[in-house]
Amino acid sequence: MEGFVESIMKDLNSNLATSKPLLAEMIDGGDRTYKVRDGSTVTIPEDQLQRLWDACEDSERLRLRLPIYVSTDISGEGSAWKVDGRAEAAVIARMLGKRMYREDSVRLYHPDLKRLRSLIPDCIMITFTP
Repeated sequence: MEGFVESIMKDLNSNLATSKPLLAEMIDGGDRTYKVRDGSTVTIPEDQLQRLWDACEDSERLRLRLPIYVSTDISGEGSAWKVDGRAEAAVIARMLGKRMYREDSVRLYHPDLKRLRSLIPDCIMITFTP
């Protein structure tokens, strides 16, 4: 049964990025793309990059990698989503006016995810974790 679940999760996560360039590199270098496991390329519009840049503190601009993974969070009583990583969680929390769950994590619920997807849809990727 465990192998079956892992197989399903692998299929669900076939959209993961093969590389995660730095936000600063995308802004400075002009290449606003990243590749996905299925072979496709995602281009991030300049306005989305600028929105992220404006939400970052100086140190976060040098550490934030794109896309930002938003994963399932099964640690609570209800279903939720989360963003892990010091820079990633801090920036997303700031953008959405959310409180940090931990120092390196922010929990999101459906309205939060919907808003995030409307702000920076090409900068995030949804991942499924058991």
